[in-house]
Amino acid sequence: MTGSDPALPVDILIVGGGIAGLWLLARLRARGYGALLVESDRLGSGQTLCSQGIIHGGTKYSLHGQLSDSAQTIAGMPTRWRDCLAGRADVDLRGARLLAEHQYLWATQAPTSRLAAFFASKLMRSRMEKVANRDAVETPPALHHPAFQGAIYRLDEPIVDAASILAALATRHRDTIVLNQGPLVPNAEGTFTLRQPGQPPQTLRPTITVYTAGAGNAALPWATPQLRPLHMVIARGAALPGPLYAHCLGVSEVPRLTVTSHYDASGRLIWYLGGGLAEEGVGRDRAGQIVAARHELRQLLPWVDWNTVEFATFTIQRAEAHQAGGRRPASYSVLRDGRMIVAWPTKLALAPLLAERIETLLPDLGLQPRPLQWPTLAAWPRPALAAYPWDREDMAWS
Repeated sequence: MTGSDPALPVDILIVGGGIAGLWLLARLRARGYGALLVESDRLGSGQTLCSQGIIHGGTKYSLHGQLSDSAQTIAGMPTRWRDCLAGRADVDLRGARLLAEHQYLWATQAPTSRLAAFFASKLMRSRMEKVANRDAVETPPALHHPAFQGAIYRLDEPIVDAASILAALATRHRDTIVLNQGPLVPNAEGTFTLRQPGQPPQTLRPTITVYTAGAGNAALPWATPQLRPLHMVIARGAALPGPLYAHCLGVSEVPRLTVTSHYDASGRLIWYLGGGLAEEGVGRDRAGQIVAARHELRQLLPWVDWNTVEFATFTIQRAEAHQAGGRRPASYSVLRDGRMIVAWPTKLALAPLLAERIETLLPDLGLQPRPLQWPTLAAWPRPALAAYPWDREDMAWS
């Protein structure tokens, strides 16, 4: 660093441009903090655009008659997100899209499936409403068939278009989001150097650094995350019976199948399959997972011609704070070491709570809101938005 290249003061440097980093940036900017976000790839390229976009309200975590810690933590998130989408909250998501106002839970004829639905409906009665199986207005098209004999519940849990959420946040705060070539690591004196071809290096001197890079946080030896894999499945084809946003109940605390619906860049309907299929599928290769997906769908929706539907699969790593025995965290996680903070939202829906928690730490670290501008970064490249998995050129379809 020379006198002609002074370090730029940054109150809060955020490393990682997924939902956690962008939501935190928006909240801190709304509070008047001088926050800057740096991304080394494309926005949402890690876990965010691989999520199913479900804003959970707790039903998924109440399937066996007990209100779990996860259910209680996440209960208020649907209302919180709807307020943001309507522009009624500190983080403004107007312009982002809801894919569906509600999702559904369906139980098969199996006694264990019906029992789980019964328990959940009793615990979550303010958020679940049973749907008459022959109600053509309320029943999803995929389940409105004479052969369907299960039970259907409507859940107060919206599904968002994650890409539009990221785009809304990035557009509003574009002046404080920059692209770096390669991972951003601190120099010996605690500063960071931004690098991009065609740009002179820029040195940043943050007061506080917040890492929200998901699996990228593994570079910090004192905050090594645990990685829990999923083997997700994508389906497309004219035989798909319309959009579906639903959990199918099985015998475990994880839904047997979770389906959300999306449209690819060519306008084709996509079914995105998670739940138990994705968790159990980590032990199968691509071909085996496609066989398993076809079998499961034939069992659950036998009136659909699944032979004409194309499938693709990919694996993702859910990055979370380390838990004893590798169990799933009940909520978001925030760890601090001096003036460095590492954070994982655990679920897309918990991004607002994560940002609030980090904000509460700032006064104890001696940080107060103040306006900061960085005119030397005005011409710096901004990261593009990542593509959804079904729009990736390297995706292999059956």
